[in-house]
Amino acid sequence: MHASRHRAGSALLTFAAFAAFAAFGALALTGCGGTTEGPAATASPVPATATATAPAAENPFAGTKRFVTTGRAWTEGGLTKLSVRSAEKKVNTRFDTWEIVPGTGEFVTVTLAEDARVLLTVPIRGDDVPGTSGGEPLPASQAEFVTLLTQLDPRTREGAGFDLSFDGEGRVIRVQSLYKP
Repeated sequence: MHASRHRAGSALLTFAAFAAFAAFGALALTGCGGTTEGPAATASPVPATATATAPAAENPFAGTKRFVTTGRAWTEGGLTKLSVRSAEKKVNTRFDTWEIVPGTGEFVTVTLAEDARVLLTVPIRGDDVPGTSGGEPLPASQAEFVTLLTQLDPRTREGAGFDLSFDGEGRVIRVQSLYKP
């Protein structure tokens, strides 16, 4: 009987630890309680020392999805890099569009994986693609993305938002621009 109580107590402790870990992981993954589909809460600033080569335990972006604005994009050593900071997106029901609320933290450099998927909508890709709507995300190469982002008017670039998905090592594996007419 004593062994039975010990196993039950051990199982209860294991379950409680798992539940606490799952709750913490959900909060971290969704940006402090927001969802990845709707408005994402502004996350606390990430230290500028975070890099795509840091182990997952040391990289706050590893395995997460984030909504960000970007300061700039460039290629260095054959890798595409973005300067980003967390932002928030809200549904503007009056015009059936998104409203982007830029974050106030420092910009952090993130690196795209070599095979990262880039999907662009208007205004990043422009609206000159016949047969498609501006809100339809179309694939682009990383080089095209850097060129298009660099050529944008600074005010348009500052108001553009991106959904980023990170792998377990903190590299961006998917970039999708948020449609803004």
